[in-house]
Amino acid sequence: MSVNKELHNIDRPLEGSKYKALELDEFMVFCILDTACPYEMVCKAFDELKEMGMTTRKEIIKWREDMIENALRRAGYRFPKQHAGRIKKFGYSSIDLRTATREELVDNITGIGMKLASMFLRNTRGEEYAVIDVHTDRWLEKELRAFDQWKPRMSYEEKEKAFINLAKIIGKTPKELDLEIWQKMRIGNRKKK
Repeated sequence: MSVNKELHNIDRPLEGSKYKALELDEFMVFCILDTACPYEMVCKAFDELKEMGMTTRKEIIKWREDMIENALRRAGYRFPKQHAGRIKKFGYSSIDLRTATREELVDNITGIGMKLASMFLRNTRGEEYAVIDVHTDRWLEKELRAFDQWKPRMSYEEKEKAFINLAKIIGKTPKELDLEIWQKMRIGNRKKK
């Protein structure tokens, strides 16, 4: 099965297309959910929220926080109370997702750090950001050690720059390399079970 088929629909728009305004809200909700949880759990929780009409800011403000929390609980999502609060807070946000910078996303949306802001901008605008998560971080450390270029306590931006440079050397885009690493980790984790 290809990597693209394993991705949730909201996580793989048609190549070359842009997200519509409401889809930007939905993808941000997906990003808010994508914290310290397995991908399958994020997808299941997002689908539950989508089915209930809780994935756009216009919809979110109509629901009480405890109702969002209950939908996350039904989906078996970790940290339902915490993330329901983050989603509800996002519902009242006035941030323009079409123009916000990575720093603005981090500063203005609770639960969104550099990794998720990078993923949001990479997937919705095609910006060349690396999404440094635990898997890419381990891969990057191994590769940089091989070239004797690893430094302890590298900043996110330093790791991102190194990842993008290595992707170019390999002949891939940062997104292609990230998805390749993600796929290998998923296959490796399945074999361990």
